[in-house]
Amino acid sequence: MSVSENILLEGINDKYAIQLVEILNYDIILQDSLGSKRCIISKDDFIKYNNEWSKNSNSEIFAILLNNNAIGIISLSHQNIEEKKAQIGYWIGSKYWRKGYTSQAFSQILGYAKRKEIKYLNAKIQKDNIASQKIWQQYSAKIELINNKIYVSIVL
Repeated sequence: MSVSENILLEGINDKYAIQLVEILNYDIILQDSLGSKRCIISKDDFIKYNNEWSKNSNSEIFAILLNNNAIGIISLSHQNIEEKKAQIGYWIGSKYWRKGYTSQAFSQILGYAKRKEIKYLNAKIQKDNIASQKIWQQYSAKIELINNKIYVSIVL
């Protein structure tokens, strides 16, 4: 999709799916932060789930690449082109945290949303996920705490 420093966003192919499944299956810190059950998923199940989710939620999912290796995903989901609204979601492997990679991917997905003429973006963030909140704060996000969840929104 586009390049910013070391980070590239691309559609998820078989190679990237294998790398992403490896992270999801064995990164215990990431699993805990996502609230995931500790179970092993296959590449085929990962692809099937993401394809179904994308279709059902009018979403696009991209691999976050570092040196041509998938380190996480970012999505532009629940797109409503008439209302110019969408949601952003993302995760990266824990060994890539606090290096600015998610911020770079976030900046790129904002550019992509702008090119699609999406104006309103939002997300729900875990209350203790300070790093994610800071990414949204860089873009002057409105931040609300509701039922122990952080809701963020920005206008492009």
